[in-house]
Amino acid sequence: MKKNWNQGISIVLPVLVLTMAMLVGCGTKNSVEISTAPTATADVPAGTAEPVSSPVIETAVTHQPGDRYEGSVTLDGVAETVRYEQIRNDRIGFEMGYNYERFERYSEPARERFILTGDNLDHPEVYLEVTRRAEDAETAASSIMESLSNVYNPTRSESALDHAGSCIEINADVDKNGQMTIDQLQAVYIIPAPDGCLVAWAHNTMDSADAFGALFRNMMHTFVVLEEHDPIADFSAVPAESAVQPAPAPTPVQNQGTAPERFTGVMGTEFVVPEGFIQLDESPNIGYQYTFWHPDYEIRIVVCEIAPGYIPEGAYETDYNIAEKNPDVTYFNHGENWFVQSGYNNNGEEIFYSKERNADNGLKSFWITYPTAKREFGDRITAEFEANLRF
Repeated sequence: MKKNWNQGISIVLPVLVLTMAMLVGCGTKNSVEISTAPTATADVPAGTAEPVSSPVIETAVTHQPGDRYEGSVTLDGVAETVRYEQIRNDRIGFEMGYNYERFERYSEPARERFILTGDNLDHPEVYLEVTRRAEDAETAASSIMESLSNVYNPTRSESALDHAGSCIEINADVDKNGQMTIDQLQAVYIIPAPDGCLVAWAHNTMDSADAFGALFRNMMHTFVVLEEHDPIADFSAVPAESAVQPAPAPTPVQNQGTAPERFTGVMGTEFVVPEGFIQLDESPNIGYQYTFWHPDYEIRIVVCEIAPGYIPEGAYETDYNIAEKNPDVTYFNHGENWFVQSGYNNNGEEIFYSKERNADNGLKSFWITYPTAKREFGDRITAEFEANLRF
């Protein structure tokens, strides 16, 4: 698979984004969004609903989404009542109860997060994140072990959850030199599921390890894997692109075939190339660009990386400002160092989606476009791509 290594000196991002903004049509204004920032999934924002009166203690999986019930957890040798709210995510394919008194739920297109109330939402320290991976549990566990080994000396064990059955559990609470000096602790549950696996990733701190570790484990014992999942369930929106100008017509690489499933960029960006996509030979003016095209669905995926020393001055801020003010963007959201946007091109005939992140390891972005008429396929591909992307 070819990687583009061209590193120019021209200032490209602002120009490219401005060009993209000029191309966006003024037609259909249906809301299109994929939020990577916290969003409530019900009429009442997650974590703010009033508790129901006299909740009933139940242990069987008989709860409906929105039900509230009680459980018990032992903290420092003392049994404590825990109050759960049942949630369901058909896109990822699971149900579970979360402790709504201590955590707030943030539902996103490709993940669910339960963040400690009052924590920093852009950089939370205590939270549980649930995602789906297309790979099997064993492959996912190996990849996660390898990633954690860069900092930790992780341990792996076979575990069992009350309602989800057997899973692989990985704990990272000791640094790679064998010393317990790590401030951030992690516990990962990799649960086999139809068409892949589910990954529940708990993040904690050394100071709160015992208490919140027990709470996370209790939440996981309410976890239920659904027999089927729907990647486009409630997929009412698709965010757009910012840092890359869409090429006119794709020109396939000679002797190409179906792109490999996994792909790693020069600067470490990792993603899964969906089945049926071919890689195109397109050279950016700066940095590295990886482009994939589906000839039947007319879906185009572009991933870009720019090393820290090559990022044009003010590029991210310019991209951000253009996206925020573009009247044809139907959805915009952001965090401390990232933003997403979405909307329509060509008088509503094409959907575009993108995310851009400016971090210590460089400026990275991806964008996806596809015909509105083929949204059923485009939405599904977008959800799966987002779920497997690691900037």
